[in-house]
Amino acid sequence: MNHHLPKKTARPTQEPRRSGVGGLENLATLVFAAAMILLIYTGWRNRAESYLNAESGTGYALGIIGASLMLLLLLYPLRKRVRIMRYLGPVKFWFRSHMILGVVGPICILYHASFKLGSTNSNIALFCMLTVASSGLIGRYFYRKIHHGLYGNRASLKELLDDEALRKNRLAETLDSVPQIKQQLQATQTWEPRVDNGVLVAGFRIILFGLHSHWLQLKLLLLAKRAIRTHAQTTGKSADWTRQQRHIMRRYLGEFFAATRKVAGFSFFERMFSLWHLLHMPLFIMMVITGVIHVIAVHMY
Repeated sequence: MNHHLPKKTARPTQEPRRSGVGGLENLATLVFAAAMILLIYTGWRNRAESYLNAESGTGYALGIIGASLMLLLLLYPLRKRVRIMRYLGPVKFWFRSHMILGVVGPICILYHASFKLGSTNSNIALFCMLTVASSGLIGRYFYRKIHHGLYGNRASLKELLDDEALRKNRLAETLDSVPQIKQQLQATQTWEPRVDNGVLVAGFRIILFGLHSHWLQLKLLLLAKRAIRTHAQTTGKSADWTRQQRHIMRRYLGEFFAATRKVAGFSFFERMFSLWHLLHMPLFIMMVITGVIHVIAVHMY
């Protein structure tokens, strides 16, 4: 085996440059998610000792605020479809606001209800709201699978295939001096499930493909690390050099297999996102109707 180590190749000109904006957005998302999870955990943990009253004071105000925030969710689809609203800021801003309101609103309602069940009409309204909120989180997951990031443009299968080929070529160049690993990489074929055989079958096949690709990625990484270690021992390379080469190999392998998994699941998640769209709006309308009935019932009786 030739133990010359893979050298760092130049970044292809076709690959888009990375910016710190995406990292900041991911950090902000993680901080927001952690804060919301903490609020939910705190409310649930102290539900037996809650001093909020749903019929007056802060508890009542939280109900009004939560319901108002849920109604404001309509602004995002209206911004996309109503021509006069095109001047009210970019769609990206409204989408981000839609995501935030879809989380903050339900939490306000949960605190309004003190994380407890109540009358029949309030329970129906609560479960409808939780269903819509859960549906939104599922839709967010599907959305990321067919877009360039959470706030990026809609992806296409051709773009993903081109990106996969680009990363595969770059990785192959890096592995020129490790022919055993390069041969296994070249044998890795692009795979795309047939969603016309049924979404359940396609989903199951995607899970299997994901497990196989992670196993192959780990296998190639271990082989590459072994080649790096052997080369470093025989040539007297420094520990810093070894760490750098391992980092390069881990990064390039990770990027390639991530691109491969995205290609494999694109058609499936595109189909699931379309099905989700058909279901989400009726659920939202049902939530509004049950919420209105709840408000009327509370104030009439």
